[in-house]
Amino acid sequence: MKRGPRQRGSRASWTGFLTGRSIADRGDYASEARARLSFADLERCIALAIIDHNLSQNARKLTVPAKEWEDRFQPKDRLIDAPVDVLLNFLPRKTRKISPQGISLFAIDYFEPWLGLLVARRDRLNPLDLCYDPRDISHVYVKDPDTQAWRPVRRRDGLAEPITLWQHQADRQRRREIQRRPVQEASAIRREIAATVAAAKTPKSRLKEMTRARHANEAKKPYADFVASSPLAQEKPDPDRPRRVFPVEDW
Repeated sequence: MKRGPRQRGSRASWTGFLTGRSIADRGDYASEARARLSFADLERCIALAIIDHNLSQNARKLTVPAKEWEDRFQPKDRLIDAPVDVLLNFLPRKTRKISPQGISLFAIDYFEPWLGLLVARRDRLNPLDLCYDPRDISHVYVKDPDTQAWRPVRRRDGLAEPITLWQHQADRQRRREIQRRPVQEASAIRREIAATVAAAKTPKSRLKEMTRARHANEAKKPYADFVASSPLAQEKPDPDRPRRVFPVEDW
């Protein structure tokens, strides 16, 4: 952060903010000579501010972040700032129920042998947490419900070639358009099925349908009482009422 001298009534104190990174706008302003805070000092101030926050008690929860970390942190065999752990923390998350086919995501089944042990317990397990990398969906990462560790899971079809989520969606859309049947063909097949079923009906079944239809027509309709009691329904139009004639305009 570079600032000019703090002078009352002068715009020199805001020169460092107004020039920004543009060398042309800076002009003859001596940034290095007038700087009040070096980059190393800025880093130190930020680090001290973070330490102060972690040692301060939260006004609402009445907890201290550093103390909460010590109480809840579980030591691991590897460093907590490993690149893989950092990546998993920023990947999109989903929850899925396990099935005999494994885990299904984006119409793809993922399976590993260790998931087979969970299939027998699937009625007693909550949906599993998983995360995926949109840049490569050949694998997903599933949290083991027993160890709470993230474990990679491969595709069940055995394809290990990296593919992005956008490529997968575009390929499915292309295949959907290529293999889509015409609407006329599907309607013709359904009409043929209906005609075959109608022709296969026995005279006894036709007689049953006719009897049911007659009883349905003769039965009292509940909505008839509502229509009869309505004052608007009892009014009948006057046949002698003159009709209103609208003028016709010629264009």
